[in-house]
Amino acid sequence: MSTPTTGRLLAAACLVLTGVGAVLSAALAPVHGGDHLAAIDAFAAHSGRVDAALTANLAAVLLGASLALAALLASPRAPRLAAAGGWLGIISSAAAAALAVSDVLTQAAADTDRANSAALLKNLDDSPQFGVFVLLALVGGLAALACLGVALWRSRAIPRWAAALLVAYQPLNLATSQSTPALYAAANALLLIALGACALAILRGGLPTLATGQPTSPDQTAAARRATPTAVDLDPAHR
Repeated sequence: MSTPTTGRLLAAACLVLTGVGAVLSAALAPVHGGDHLAAIDAFAAHSGRVDAALTANLAAVLLGASLALAALLASPRAPRLAAAGGWLGIISSAAAAALAVSDVLTQAAADTDRANSAALLKNLDDSPQFGVFVLLALVGGLAALACLGVALWRSRAIPRWAAALLVAYQPLNLATSQSTPALYAAANALLLIALGACALAILRGGLPTLATGQPTSPDQTAAARRATPTAVDLDPAHR
């Protein structure tokens, strides 16, 4: 079956919205030090920007689906790496979404006793369970994007320079997270460009089927049907 036009549009929208949300969230988040009290003060001083950043960050719930779509694109020619990257991407993205609670709590702390709220956030960071989420999000995300980037590079499902951007994104994202909003947004723009390339590939060629690993755009499906011999073609009596 071919990938319906609606399905291709939804997949492309998911990929693009994920990247746009990451860039906007990074550009709008106020800069603060590693201290929780400083973070609360910064959030309180820029409440409008924080509201906008947290709203944009809602697109993070689409990240797991976006990485799964990228894995599907790469699966025909790099099935193992694509599968590893896809599963790691889903798991790490779920963990990263849980980490967003910390920013929501920081925002809420601006209207409460800030010293006690800072102590609460520190206790949250020191929690072993929260540490598991951090480990899955950071290490899992690095591994997922590395696997997906290499898989896309090998499969040539998207331009190789775009696949390289996907590999470079997470290290630069972590390195710039405490720098200026402009640098942080620039690092996240790499994700937007890479996912945008995946979106364009889906719009042009559809998604590979799980059964055959072949692209499933309407034009490619029609061509495949024309190239596939029928029972009549194979019958010697009709030759």
